[in-house]
Amino acid sequence: MNLVPLVEAVGILACPLEWGGEGPWLAECLRRVRDVRGVRAGAVSVDTVTELERLLHLPGDGQGWLRAALDHPDSSQQGRALPSTADLPDALLPVVSLRCALSAGLATLARLQVSRSTLGHAFDEVDTGMAIYRSEDHREIARNARWTAILVAEPERDRLVELIGRRVRQAASVAGAVPVDEELELLGGSYRVVASRAAAGTLLPEPAVLILMDRPGPGLPTTQELRITFGLRGREPQVALLAAEGLSNADIAERLRLSAHTVRHYLERVMSRLGLHTRKALAVHLMAGPGERPQPLERKLS
Repeated sequence: MNLVPLVEAVGILACPLEWGGEGPWLAECLRRVRDVRGVRAGAVSVDTVTELERLLHLPGDGQGWLRAALDHPDSSQQGRALPSTADLPDALLPVVSLRCALSAGLATLARLQVSRSTLGHAFDEVDTGMAIYRSEDHREIARNARWTAILVAEPERDRLVELIGRRVRQAASVAGAVPVDEELELLGGSYRVVASRAAAGTLLPEPAVLILMDRPGPGLPTTQELRITFGLRGREPQVALLAAEGLSNADIAERLRLSAHTVRHYLERVMSRLGLHTRKALAVHLMAGPGERPQPLERKLS
């Protein structure tokens, strides 16, 4: 047996962070597993996860073991992806090797998801846009809701993302933690971007780059301003800002790690408190200058 494809596949399956996301990683895993198993892509379209489950099947596997591990990245589900090697024939040893590598890759994805969730929750109450990138490959690891709101509102969003990427690479290449602080001018306005390198173990286990971004001058208020001016509470200011930026309830739920039902409940309370009925009216209301914003409707006493 030619061991080169097997060794290469093991390296890919165990290292999901080099592929820019779960989807591209799984697609590459499937291509490598096919090479090892000597299987060509079938004429009938089958989704990647289903085919990987079939090609990496071992005795004792439950139906949908890989899908379960991906959908529920907790320790009990991860254990199901790691096969038992007892009493397996030698012909299945390559599959065992691939499954062990896949289990390691799934564990890495699970840790990354926990890290992103923790960082996102920690940042969501901050009114400045914040994002964290890996120094090694400049990939975004976490962002807060304010960061998303700023990007969505910028007409030259792709240009802004490109300029941020340059600052990330610049900060990653600078020794020490000296911040790179500069102003960017785009159609949506002026942006202040501060990029600083963080040593391993501060933000991430590996070296990272922290980006702070804000848009000075007139524009959407901060969450703190919404709390003070209109008495919004909890996640209501964040939901209001993202809804004003045009995000759907589903998109807001994903950004804030809430259910769509909870987002709808928050948005209904915000609209009622401000006396508004549409997202467009909400956007106009929040974009108005402080002196032009109408006062919230007084609640009627029952």
